[in-house]
Amino acid sequence: MRSVRWYLPGSLLLAVLLTTVLACITQSGFNLAAIAALTGGVAAGDIAATVWFDLTHFSLTYAPIALVNLLAAAVLLHFSPLLRRYWLAAGLAALLLFVMLLVINAIAPMPTLIAATRNNVGIFSMLLCSSAGSLCYLWLLKRRKLYA
Repeated sequence: MRSVRWYLPGSLLLAVLLTTVLACITQSGFNLAAIAALTGGVAAGDIAATVWFDLTHFSLTYAPIALVNLLAAAVLLHFSPLLRRYWLAAGLAALLLFVMLLVINAIAPMPTLIAATRNNVGIFSMLLCSSAGSLCYLWLLKRRKLYA
């Protein structure tokens, strides 16, 4: 018999990793768009360097946010089987992240902690990143039950 004790935390960590990578790339895109609006363009090397910098530095800020967000979503998914539909799980994670962003932005001393969340398009993009992580987590859970 195969042991699957690692599966729930492993699935959650993979979902957090996916969410963090997507959010870092999204953050880079919004930063680069703001720079391009000021300077008229950004070189490809600068784009790659900015994305790499955000993946190695901004991810340290965003990963705990994604972990708390997806952990709360995972707890709700486990205690409420009705939420285990893909569209509900995606909406739940997005709603939880939206509430977290409101709290973080109210507590943070700067205007916003995450630059991408300064406008509605950026907030929606970050919510989609969170939804993708939640969908990944739910897919891994359903896959485990299918093959267990």
